[in-house]
Amino acid sequence: MSRFVSDCSRCCGLCCIVPAYLKEQGFPTSKPAEKPCRYLQHGDCSIHAQRVELGFGACCGFDCHGAGQWITQELFGGASWSDSPDTAHAMSRAWRYWLPRFEAAALLDAARPLTRPQQRKVLAARIAQLLDVQRDTGAALTDQLALRRETLALIRRLMAGGKPDGHR
Repeated sequence: MSRFVSDCSRCCGLCCIVPAYLKEQGFPTSKPAEKPCRYLQHGDCSIHAQRVELGFGACCGFDCHGAGQWITQELFGGASWSDSPDTAHAMSRAWRYWLPRFEAAALLDAARPLTRPQQRKVLAARIAQLLDVQRDTGAALTDQLALRRETLALIRRLMAGGKPDGHR
């Protein structure tokens, strides 16, 4: 089983706070980034069972691949965005930096069983590199589109039997 599985019970609802929700995306209302969804109550979704019926179907398809609980528990020691405005801002910045990295790592992890043993080592090394907190300088946010393209290109090369050259 993949280690990149969401556990909302160990998160403080970052996916309900950090991203903006736009009416144009199919949500019933718009919500600005870094503002809690009106249905987020003490870290839990008060409409979880009725999300689709109330127009929040996009929430059902979202998966942070474990980034939310990792940020909440590991990076912030169990703190919550609601503890202070500074904590909320820092957690939002962490979410924007780490979420694309967890998404990329989850893709790489899903590809591992489809590759040969030597290629699995390459994928494991790239996952470790993506999630290496020591390498995080905090200087720049992750370019989500570039990271996704790079990740998919690496997977394609390895699955085609190619060499991993060109991955960062």
